[in-house]
Amino acid sequence: MNEFKGKVTLQDIADATGFSIATVSRAINSHDSVKKNTYDKIIRAMRDLGYDNAPIHHQSKLILILLPDIDNPFYSDLIKGISDAADRQGYQEIIVRTGTHPLTYSFIADIVIDTHAEGMITLDAISDIEALEKLRDRIPLVQCAEYNDKSSVPFVSIDDIHAARQVVNYIVSKGRRKIAFINGPLRYKYARHRLEGFYRGLEQAGIVPNPGWIVQLPEFSYDAALSIATQLLSQPDRPEAIFASSDVFAGAVVKAARRLGLSIPQDLGVIGFDNTNISIMCEPAMTTVKQPQYQMGFIACEMLIEQINNRSIQPRQIMLDVELIIRESM
Repeated sequence: MNEFKGKVTLQDIADATGFSIATVSRAINSHDSVKKNTYDKIIRAMRDLGYDNAPIHHQSKLILILLPDIDNPFYSDLIKGISDAADRQGYQEIIVRTGTHPLTYSFIADIVIDTHAEGMITLDAISDIEALEKLRDRIPLVQCAEYNDKSSVPFVSIDDIHAARQVVNYIVSKGRRKIAFINGPLRYKYARHRLEGFYRGLEQAGIVPNPGWIVQLPEFSYDAALSIATQLLSQPDRPEAIFASSDVFAGAVVKAARRLGLSIPQDLGVIGFDNTNISIMCEPAMTTVKQPQYQMGFIACEMLIEQINNRSIQPRQIMLDVELIIRESM
């Protein structure tokens, strides 16, 4: 807790840590001139006292990656792109799985300090805009895939709203109007935006959405998607097509349909998202939206290293194109 009522000074930090003002100043302005334990103690004292706006300076050649979920194959090519770009410029990456942990400022700042990373790429959603921009002011930062659309922090991603709307348009063009949607957790931007695109596509086609056919899964889970798909397809009035916001969910739909004796695409059309290996391993092969995961990760890392080398560089927000890959499931 901050016991100081006025502005925190270097003397306050020196008193709290037992180091001299000169050592505190060197830690803030030139990390390499002090020992790691000394630096870490000073940085934590700064945050505890409320003096936590100084940039974090590391020269470790390490990049921190915040990864929300190790079960989602979408991240495989994305991380490969980051890794190749990092290796090209002499950097190494440290991956930290965030899981369901709230991405607070102090949680992330502690990870940065502990790892001595020079910059950070977050693949997870940082919904707290104040925390996100505070981090941006302290350390080079790029959002990748997930991004906060209320923030000016740099990102590389896709237009999920447009992509989802195009999927619905394609389904309707195949003569199917009874369309269900299986979606991921709404704490993620991709899930919120794909849901919005789904609604826009239905509206454009003059289709009234069936609330019982729009499912938001509470977590990224194949088993949960399989259970939901089985329920949807067991109804007397069942969907003619299911759009899934992930190939993993779409694979679960294919399995549920087979268990119930339904033929794809004759009885049910299925479309996934991401164009992962799952989409071509399914039988029949799955129509899906191809994201440029590798390019997304590579560009994000290149942007981050640009920031590390020049903190005054103009922030960029980049949207990459997607492609609907037509296969046999629709």
